[in-house]
Amino acid sequence: MKKYDLVVIGAGPAGLAGALEAHELGLSVVILDDGKRPGGQIYRNLEDLNDNMRSVLGKNYKAGKRLLRTAKHMGLDIRAEAVVWHISAEKMVYFVHKDEVVVVEAEAIMLATGALERPFPVPGWTLPGVMTAGAAQIAMKSGSAIPAGRIVLAGCGPLLYLVAGQLAQAGADVRAVLDTTPRGNYWRAIRYIKLGSTGLSQLFDGVRMIRTMSAYGIRRILQVEDIRILGENRSEAVEYSTPSESGIIEADCILLHQGVVPNIQLYRHLGCEIKWADSQLCFHPLIDGNWETSVPGVFAVGDNACIMGAKAAEYSARLAALHIAENKKRIIDPKTRNSIQRKFRRHTEIRKFIDTLYRPPSQFRMPTRESTVICRCEEITAGEITDLAAAGCVGPNQAKFFTRCGMGPCQGRNCGLTVTELFAHATGKSPSEVGYYTIRSPIRPLPLAALARVETNGLAADIEFS
Repeated sequence: MKKYDLVVIGAGPAGLAGALEAHELGLSVVILDDGKRPGGQIYRNLEDLNDNMRSVLGKNYKAGKRLLRTAKHMGLDIRAEAVVWHISAEKMVYFVHKDEVVVVEAEAIMLATGALERPFPVPGWTLPGVMTAGAAQIAMKSGSAIPAGRIVLAGCGPLLYLVAGQLAQAGADVRAVLDTTPRGNYWRAIRYIKLGSTGLSQLFDGVRMIRTMSAYGIRRILQVEDIRILGENRSEAVEYSTPSESGIIEADCILLHQGVVPNIQLYRHLGCEIKWADSQLCFHPLIDGNWETSVPGVFAVGDNACIMGAKAAEYSARLAALHIAENKKRIIDPKTRNSIQRKFRRHTEIRKFIDTLYRPPSQFRMPTRESTVICRCEEITAGEITDLAAAGCVGPNQAKFFTRCGMGPCQGRNCGLTVTELFAHATGKSPSEVGYYTIRSPIRPLPLAALARVETNGLAADIEFS
């Protein structure tokens, strides 16, 4: 077992930037990531993708090349295909690599596992042919693959328009984008527009996305208030309604997206305190000014801490790394810290505008149709959860015992927020009062054969299996 000053979990923009900063300050660092190559979801497969698809994916994707090259040049210790499944209270990090369980010891842990797409439970979303917009983008990055047939995208958020344009440029048959952004969001968001250079650049990026869609003749339907996916054995069409119209669009592939939320599974596993952030309608880890969680020595950075974007994620991780190095008696230049803080603020100046504009409507977060499935793994409906709340069930963890909701392979990643909000709505409590699932080991599935070979001295009492 090897001990490191810092173990970074996640090799996306935040993880790589934080590890580089710590490495340059003389700390021993290892990065654990479950991908085949570093880059995370944002810069997935960047160095191996063909030039045409790199061009389609755009300048923000290609901007990661410098970070990846620096990490390679600096010789960072990056363990690819390393699936973290348990972290002990003593900061022993267990992961599976090549079907073997490996353990490393950390003085400090930086969680940089990024974000998940927010659940989008609508009737028919479990049919074959329906997936998230992020999954379609991953397919483009992984192997230049695009969905076959007629494509309709639905939801809200910048990624929705970005993926629609990217798919069209890659040759996909994109028929329409159903935008669920309420009209009132535009008026509420306008007060938060920041006119700094970075904010303006991000606004112009949004305008370019819409122009790209128009250039490819993609139909844009605004203020969508209701969505149903139709089909018997697979998706065949999307039925929608707005305040002024309703219709059905035939589609072979439907891509859903209504923003991203922090991946809080490891925080819940470690016992870090979390809080409900109404501005982003999700749970965040509670962190101090140095990005440290309520558990000493555990740091939250990037979109894993709160949704901030790729460039801001890098600067948040660098700031956390400076604090970790300072605790190890390294000398930190105040000018360096101030410079990084200024860059972080610049890249987050438009965040409140984006959060307000693309705030998902309640009917797409908490289904009004009782028959709508909200837990895909166990096929639990919205009606079953509201019935439990009415019967006195106190929250998500008790609901597990009655329904197995949240006990499937995803361990609540695809239903956790929906269940919390359904309980809050039904009981009149706040999401903070309702809470979230308790997460136990193993965090991710692992082969029993690998687990059987684990040295168990002192381990048995530390691990609880859900």
